[in-house]
Amino acid sequence: MSEEKADTIIGEDIIFKGTLRFNNTLRLKGQMKGTIESNGNLIVDETGQVDADITVSSLAVNGSLRGNVEAREKVEVGKTGSIIGDIKTPLLSIESGAKFSGNCLM
Repeated sequence: MSEEKADTIIGEDIIFKGTLRFNNTLRLKGQMKGTIESNGNLIVDETGQVDADITVSSLAVNGSLRGNVEAREKVEVGKTGSIIGDIKTPLLSIESGAKFSGNCLM
């Protein structure tokens, strides 16, 4: 999913604080702090830094994420990805080299 075409991109120079809602696929390259709620897919690129509780359909993390995650379909953590927080998802994929600190409910 991390190679999936994104409908919206939040660039590296963007710092966003608050509640973020979207419906399709969002690629996050910048910084986000707050809450993310979506029926779509979230991709956190290598430059992405997220400090948020997240509820999405699916999530791919190649950057840094701190917060609790609930994904209805799947969570993928790439080799450059880092998650600190709890994950609730039916399918979890963690590549060699990735970092995960928290609990997982599948």
